[in-house]
Amino acid sequence: MFTHNRCQLCVDAKEALQHVRKQVPFEITEVDIKKPGNEKWFDEYKYDVPVIHVNDEFLLWHRVNIDDTIQKLLAIQKTAK
Repeated sequence: MFTHNRCQLCVDAKEALQHVRKQVPFEITEVDIKKPGNEKWFDEYKYDVPVIHVNDEFLLWHRVNIDDTIQKLLAIQKTAK
């Protein structure tokens, strides 16, 4: 999840993702786009955090709809098998 420390939408997204994880287990890795070394991601997403990638592919941004995200992740799991 691409984020930064002053992002209320990111806080909301983290909370929603915890609910999603109860149905579809996965790991969350956070990337603070404002930290040194993350300039590429800052340039890409400075106006769009939070941004969620799965397996290095864009999944969603801004708000996490729990039901939609569960369905998207289940579809990704099916195609990965």
